[in-house]
Amino acid sequence: MSFLVSVFKPLAYISLPLILVRQIAVSRSIGRYYARVVVYVGTLMTVASCSVIIAAGMSLIGRATDTNSIVARVFYFLTTRALDLRIEVEGEENLLKDSPTVYMANHQSMLDVFVIGR
Repeated sequence: MSFLVSVFKPLAYISLPLILVRQIAVSRSIGRYYARVVVYVGTLMTVASCSVIIAAGMSLIGRATDTNSIVARVFYFLTTRALDLRIEVEGEENLLKDSPTVYMANHQSMLDVFVIGR
């Protein structure tokens, strides 16, 4: 019995904010907007926190320079699943895949991290 309590009690505490965000999202369109912002920022913070582990792992296997690319792709993958957002890249065939490339974002919105991940 103690084992079940130790498993389900943390799950209950974790699920409470999710239930509240869902209730806010279904109430009104402004609530849906803020719920999506909370999910987006929560995903961003989670991936940023886990990026330390990703960076350490990439350093151990000798690919430390690929850390930013991996973290951005993980964020894009999770965000597309959580919020059903998609990015369509025009002229993707013109991008050089074999050579180093610099991408710049001017931080006009919160979605630039998402776009760079694509």
